[in-house]
Amino acid sequence: MDDWLRRDRFVFVGWSGLLLFPCAYFAVGGWFTGTTFVTSWYTHGLASSYLEGCNFLTAAVSTPANSLAHSLLLLWGPEAQGDFTRWCQLGGLWTFVALHGAFGLIGFMLRQFELARSVQLRPYNAIAFSGPIAVFVSVFLIYPLGQSGWFFAPSFGVAAIFRFILFFQGFHNWTLNPFHMMGVAGVLGAALLCAIHGATVENTLFEDGDGANTFRAFNPTQAEETYSM
Repeated sequence: MDDWLRRDRFVFVGWSGLLLFPCAYFAVGGWFTGTTFVTSWYTHGLASSYLEGCNFLTAAVSTPANSLAHSLLLLWGPEAQGDFTRWCQLGGLWTFVALHGAFGLIGFMLRQFELARSVQLRPYNAIAFSGPIAVFVSVFLIYPLGQSGWFFAPSFGVAAIFRFILFFQGFHNWTLNPFHMMGVAGVLGAALLCAIHGATVENTLFEDGDGANTFRAFNPTQAEETYSM
């Protein structure tokens, strides 16, 4: 089983793929289904699908109604009772996309760990990707759990995200929070430092580093410097 999963093929599967690919398939498929066909009339009083005349910016998979609180809205649950149409009308696709999306992101991080281990690199890509996962879980899951229902989470759409930002500003005045200011400055500052450092290193590497990639072009015991300043 291990040999088949980790075989060298066009698209690497690996053990992480057992979590990543099904969850990503269902999350993306649920989003395309919702934005194409499913209305938000019963949850938000809005049109939100291509079928209703929306475009890429205004289409969305909208959150369930506030009256449904934090129900998981399972297709076979007491709300939809196995009725797929009713399930879509109630906003079941949002919980479907959110939860499969969360586990899909975790699967992708595990994939980065697995690939790094396979080629004997340190797993800093995976560690860095834990940042976006933390943001997604915080904003889409933890925040609405602190409110009265999933209704207050962001819907999955372009205009829907901007609507959430405006509502969040109205409810919480977040842009005036000094900790948010420091966080933004830290993220942008760190990105700038990473960019200028990486550009400096890549543009001053000596050409005698003949490794297959930049990681193997260095040797901790070499006598000479690696790049010229």
